[in-house]
Amino acid sequence: MPPLNRAASPSDGLSGLVFASSPDPIFIISCDAGLLRAVNRGFEQHFGWSSQQALGRHCVDLGLMTGEVFRHILRAGKSGQLIENLEVELARRGGARAYHLLYGGETDIDGSPCIVLSTRDVTERRLQAQALKESQERLNLALESAELGTWDWHIPTDRLYGSIRSAHLHGLPATPFLGSTRQFFTHVPLDDQQRMYAAYQDLASGRRNAFQVSYRCQLPDGRLRQLESTAKLYRDARGRPLRMAGVIVDITERQQAEAALRASEMKFARAFQSSPDAVIILDRRSGRLLEVNDGFCRLTGYRPEQAIGKTIHQLKLWSTVGQRRAILELLEQEERLVHHEVSGRDRHGKTMFVDLSVEPLELNGSDCLLLTARDTRQLKEAQAQIQHLAYHDPLTNLPNRALLMERLTQQIAFHQRHGLRGALLFLDLDHFKHINDSLGHPVGDAVLRKITARLASCVRKEDTVARLGGDEFVVLLTALSGRRSEVTRHVRQIAEKLRQLLAEPMYFEGHWLKVTPSIGIALMPDHGTTPADLLKHADIALYRAKAAGRNAIQIFRSTMQQAASARLRMENELRQALARDEFELHLQPQVDARSGRVVGAEVLLRWQHPTLGYQSPGQFIQVLEESGLIIEVGRWIIEEAGRIGAKLLQQSLIEPGSFSFCVNVSPLQFRQNDFVDQVERMLEDSGLPRAMLKLEITEGIVIQNVEDTIGKMNRLKRLGIGFAMDDFGTGYSSLTYLKRLPVDLLKIDQSFVRDALADGGDAEIIRAIISMAGSLGLQVIAEGVEHPAQLDLLQQRGCHLYQGYLFSKPVPYSTFRTLLSEAQA
Repeated sequence: MPPLNRAASPSDGLSGLVFASSPDPIFIISCDAGLLRAVNRGFEQHFGWSSQQALGRHCVDLGLMTGEVFRHILRAGKSGQLIENLEVELARRGGARAYHLLYGGETDIDGSPCIVLSTRDVTERRLQAQALKESQERLNLALESAELGTWDWHIPTDRLYGSIRSAHLHGLPATPFLGSTRQFFTHVPLDDQQRMYAAYQDLASGRRNAFQVSYRCQLPDGRLRQLESTAKLYRDARGRPLRMAGVIVDITERQQAEAALRASEMKFARAFQSSPDAVIILDRRSGRLLEVNDGFCRLTGYRPEQAIGKTIHQLKLWSTVGQRRAILELLEQEERLVHHEVSGRDRHGKTMFVDLSVEPLELNGSDCLLLTARDTRQLKEAQAQIQHLAYHDPLTNLPNRALLMERLTQQIAFHQRHGLRGALLFLDLDHFKHINDSLGHPVGDAVLRKITARLASCVRKEDTVARLGGDEFVVLLTALSGRRSEVTRHVRQIAEKLRQLLAEPMYFEGHWLKVTPSIGIALMPDHGTTPADLLKHADIALYRAKAAGRNAIQIFRSTMQQAASARLRMENELRQALARDEFELHLQPQVDARSGRVVGAEVLLRWQHPTLGYQSPGQFIQVLEESGLIIEVGRWIIEEAGRIGAKLLQQSLIEPGSFSFCVNVSPLQFRQNDFVDQVERMLEDSGLPRAMLKLEITEGIVIQNVEDTIGKMNRLKRLGIGFAMDDFGTGYSSLTYLKRLPVDLLKIDQSFVRDALADGGDAEIIRAIISMAGSLGLQVIAEGVEHPAQLDLLQQRGCHLYQGYLFSKPVPYSTFRTLLSEAQA
């Protein structure tokens, strides 16, 4: 055994040089007496004892470790077992204790059994290391690797998009998923779902800053899969949760792979081969590789025999020619490098990012370098994928609202500096919902992707096409020079080109579809100097384009802002009107001309504004429809009509078998899933017999979803409720579906009645409608009858039921009751 007053070292050679030059602390303990026989420079720097202070001392007496730790190491070493990843507390010279991982085993030095140990301080990353390691391993080559699943959840609508991989991981069909979170997590146990939701609530409320949840998935074949999801939350302009985008990894297989990797690494007891990082020894002068470990092979794809003897430049590992020179210059300045981030390329040319540490060492009289590199590219690629998901629409891969707002901000500043103009085109696809309702969302998604391609083909590379969601797109035109009139004319030409291109028919799954756009335009900076103002003004112009009949183009004008403000005020007042009891029903009598008896009434909504008086239904009904308030108001109309009818029955002013109330139903109201149940419940509450209610439907209800419409109508018909087809003959599809609809009554639109005396065409249409109704066994009633001559013509054609000012205009309930009383007198 060497004298203990000098630094003993392992045998000369490669391992000795690695022992002396390693940045990790390495020390040797004699098995017989437990004395420190050798320590390296890393030990001296890390623990604070010089070799003169440590050698020959018992490691427990020195204060390096406790007796329990020492005995455990001694038992393991004498048993011939390798010490791998043994976490213990070790103390520095000053007494500060820290957690370390020990690696090593028994060896012979000068004929004496000893234990060689290397150690790594893991105190600061003890709690974080495993999570970070799993995260880095989890974030692989993103979608291309087929190991990473991605998802994007739109929170307000609970619509979740999942990649093929994420759907497969959850036991769903291996196709892109689009549906609700309940459908997506159907195979996840309820308690795990609750934990996931609690984690989301903590994130949404600000109690936590990150979302990383592990959970189970019970596959249909009985296997249990362990998954882990990492995501980021994005909020809207008001700070409310808007969407989450994240990645999903199957940690079951990865854990198995990690276990296999750890088992393989445990075979290597020496520091060089046991390192999980890439370790290289190269000649400093020539740059030739002298030795590489398994970590190098995993990182670069080269086998040892392919790499040793060649330079890093020859292997094309440097990302740039001057990178090796820059590393050498840094080494000359600082002697060593610790955790220096560099980029390179693996054997296949794929970019890799590594955390590089470099230590100089001498090998056989030659200056060499010891390089240790840790792979960080998976983390960077996953971060880039998440970043992309955060700023792009998952269906079309177009920039989303967040990225659009960023680019708008940049372009506004750019245009102001250079005195240029731009334009924001806000596009909405007309009646796109009909495609989703009738042909399904897959066809709707295909149409959106086709629209995306057409938009992209019409703009320059410097312009931006974005999707805000649903069927809303934005085109940002930049760097337009010239006077305002010239720019306006140019932008309108581009918008017209887009309108014509998007309206070209497209063929999907046996259907020729024609999708027309409505386009609103705001000029920059004329119509706004902030992203919010430009988007708002383009949206206002879009609204006017849709109000003008759709498939139209409108450029923002200040008067549009005034109209939009007035509409918003009306919408706010309408929201309060129902609570303030400002609505009332008027009734227009429906008369049998043969007897002069009132046989029914059409129920019409009226609004008595507290300061402005009666408001025109032509104005506020449209606002009710567009705002969705018609659903709540429509329920009130049916309830109130039922109460009125019940009162008239109690007063014996009407009879169940010879009187009916016609109530108009909006398409939005009819589309409610529980509409049938609502009507049944409201009639039961009011006491009105079901046979006395006729629901007036329009062609707009029928064409939106024919099968759903027929199904609901048949259910209501079985309850005893009747149907009237309103405004018959004004559309294009009534004749197609009329034979399938359980309709009792056709209403001849007043536009035909008004001109029937002067226009032979209208008179012929009336005759055709009456004839067709007779052949189908349907009743027919004419609207808008104002003159005796009109009624005479109708009766000559065989129509005896009518309503209109000839008999009475729509009147309040009290007046209608008086009218019925007088008719009975």
